[in-house]
Amino acid sequence: MRVKLVVSLGPSSSSADVIVSMLREGVSGFRINLAHGVLSDWVGMIRSVRWAESLVGRLASVIVDIKGPSLRLGEFPDVVSVPAGSLVEFCVSGYSRGEVPRIPFPHEEVFKKVSAGDLLVMDDGRARFSVVEVSGDCFKARALTSCELRQRKNVSFPDKEFERGYMSVEDVNALRELCREGVDYVDASLVRDAGDVKELRDYLSSIGCDALVIAKIETRKAVKNLSEVIEASDAVLVARGDLGMNFGLEEVPILQKKIIEESHKIGKPVIVATQLLESMINNPVPTRAEVSDVANAVLEGVDALMLTGETAVGKYPVEAVRWLRKIAERAESMYKPVTRRETEYVRKSLKKRYAKGVTELAEDLDGVLAIYSVKGTTVFTIASLRPKARCYAGVPAKGVARKLSIVWGVDVRVVEASNYMEGLEKLYASLLSSGDLRKGDLVILTYGLRDKEQVIKVRVVE
Repeated sequence: MRVKLVVSLGPSSSSADVIVSMLREGVSGFRINLAHGVLSDWVGMIRSVRWAESLVGRLASVIVDIKGPSLRLGEFPDVVSVPAGSLVEFCVSGYSRGEVPRIPFPHEEVFKKVSAGDLLVMDDGRARFSVVEVSGDCFKARALTSCELRQRKNVSFPDKEFERGYMSVEDVNALRELCREGVDYVDASLVRDAGDVKELRDYLSSIGCDALVIAKIETRKAVKNLSEVIEASDAVLVARGDLGMNFGLEEVPILQKKIIEESHKIGKPVIVATQLLESMINNPVPTRAEVSDVANAVLEGVDALMLTGETAVGKYPVEAVRWLRKIAERAESMYKPVTRRETEYVRKSLKKRYAKGVTELAEDLDGVLAIYSVKGTTVFTIASLRPKARCYAGVPAKGVARKLSIVWGVDVRVVEASNYMEGLEKLYASLLSSGDLRKGDLVILTYGLRDKEQVIKVRVVE
């Protein structure tokens, strides 16, 4: 399968046995959401993923999702049911039940700017309130929908912007510890512009963390600054939950298509997430609408599909992965990649033009493309070109292989070698021994463009 599968870990899926099962079902990436849990939970999840890798014999990326400048409810012990039309009081501190529940919302800066008539949205848009009264460190809001309030839920004011720094102290401290365990990607939540991405990237560099940055597109500012955010990032995530909170729900499919197309144009991997198989949180079989949604994402050309609540808190995490794979495989049989190989990001770089050349050579010869890459840069480029030919990559380190595990259409394996030519020959031998190459196959073997001399081998398997 050329599209990749990513899952979110949580109470339903953090055990080593479930992680092993999901890895065997084809999962290539595991997301850890720092909005929930504590450091010991997250460290345990990473270690379980690495243990599962060794057991199954497949590498997978670990993706850490930071909170960014999110606004979240405070901590309180109960689930508060709120009927439509009733009032709720949100305050800087304090919690109480009663006719008008008091819910902690520990963000003083919000109370300075919020005003009557403002819209407040939570729970991927399912909970909607209108502010009716503001007084000091509290405001009252009327529920526009019946909903349930839970602690730590993300809150959005679609029509208001609050000036806040990008990285929280909690994010900084968590990343420092988790990077020691081995993090491959960091999901940059609620990015607004390229500056937010740079702030995160600079911090990762300062602590010696080589994780790549995935920009989550979910805010109005990120959509407004879409091109610069994608350019600044290593990959992109269409975060449909918060998009649905910051825009009308009817806008989400159009925004998804726009973000995917812009990511393709700039040559960055793109992931779609949120409510792909939402009904499987409680049911063992998805709805027909969900099946169509997943299939359409595949046909739009995403690199990866990400499950969130389905695997984090759902009753059927492994079954959800199984269904995701099943739908993706069927949709992929109908997918005809739309090649965007004349775009500016290819034309402006000699190395990218070289990647385009070897990709098209393999396609024209109806051959198999085998690339040896030390850092994975050429492989990322080839994946963005959506090669029609089968594509295999050899890399010298597990860290590089894990980063490449969530990009479209590339089978990556670790091949230790002292130089490029040795790497190519070892990759070729690995493909023969695994049965991926058979007698009569034509193979194009090469590596990323070097400064002085380049070797391209065209070999027929005997």
